[in-house]
Amino acid sequence: MVLAIFAQGAWALYLAMQALDLGASPATLASVVAWSGIGLLVGSLPAGVVADRLPHRSIMVVVLALNLTVATVTSTTATTGTISFGMLGLSAFIIGASTAFFFPAYTALVPVLVKAEDLMAVNGLEGATRPLVGQALAPAVVGAVIGATMPAAGGYVIAAALGMALVAVLRLPPPGPAETEVGSSAISPVRDLIDGFGYVARTRWVRSSVLFAAIMGLAVTGPLEVLLPALMRASHHNGPALYGAVLAALGAGGLAGSLIAGSWRTPTHFLSAMVGAWALGCLPLSIPAVTTNPWAIGTGLFFYGALIGVGMVIWGTVLQEHVPLEMLGRVASLDFFISIAFMPLSIALTGILSRHLNTSSLFIAAGLAPLATAAVLAVLGQLGTPDQLRAEQEAP
Repeated sequence: MVLAIFAQGAWALYLAMQALDLGASPATLASVVAWSGIGLLVGSLPAGVVADRLPHRSIMVVVLALNLTVATVTSTTATTGTISFGMLGLSAFIIGASTAFFFPAYTALVPVLVKAEDLMAVNGLEGATRPLVGQALAPAVVGAVIGATMPAAGGYVIAAALGMALVAVLRLPPPGPAETEVGSSAISPVRDLIDGFGYVARTRWVRSSVLFAAIMGLAVTGPLEVLLPALMRASHHNGPALYGAVLAALGAGGLAGSLIAGSWRTPTHFLSAMVGAWALGCLPLSIPAVTTNPWAIGTGLFFYGALIGVGMVIWGTVLQEHVPLEMLGRVASLDFFISIAFMPLSIALTGILSRHLNTSSLFIAAGLAPLATAAVLAVLGQLGTPDQLRAEQEAP
């Protein structure tokens, strides 16, 4: 998992640097990089069905072997001078789509290999790894390699990480009965997908979590990725550097929150704890509405990252503890699909609203909308008590 996250985090930087090395304009670069997101989106829902039908190790082996091949071929064609923008876009799509199959399979494999009392610790480690390795270490290492040599060398580093990840998966213990029985009663892929949607719709804690996460992503993504960099650039002469610094604070917060949550037991009131952490964590996103001081914004983003990290560790653990193993891949992939789908929608909506509303209003909305959503869910009884959630889980 660590090596796969390294490769995923480094690939975005390599793709951009390789396209720029070919003389890409901003529009051309965007058209190449966009194929990674399209691949992730296209692969996310089928990935859950496949994870619930086939052995998880086999899926991970195929994904890593395919990504290793694509990264190696792409780097080799770049070295020989035969690479093109079309080939880069195709490689971005393939790696994006195949990576979408890796993490539902990984999520479903963890509770097979790990004791229930260790799930919070394992998910805490995963949550800490994503910002540390995926957002910091991987781009730094591959960026340094590219800077010292050429973009293709960075691609070979990614291929090496994927090769080591493949060896690690092949060394996992053989499947047990719980994993080999998954998918034995499957009827059709379409029916599997419909059943996955049905499970989410009728299971209150999953439904409430996914609904809240969708609204939070819609409210938060645009202000963070569009308004904040524009604000930092306009208000400070070294705005790009300061924007990078406050994002580093966000990553540090995610690392701290994930490690702290990983030392806990799963909360008894897990749904209210998770939604509450996410809702309170979003409040500091209103800080840019009242000040552009980078220390204040950075502190707020550290707090935001920490509580989002806490909520994500709880969410990953309760999925593995409470969702039936034969349904886990589909639920995880549906959650991933919604998080990916709402990101471009939030960015587009932010662009439209920014023409009619001032920036301060949009930052305040980003901070308060998740809290308001949590309050509405609580009033409507959608957060539930542990006894109610347990009764729903045991219902046929």
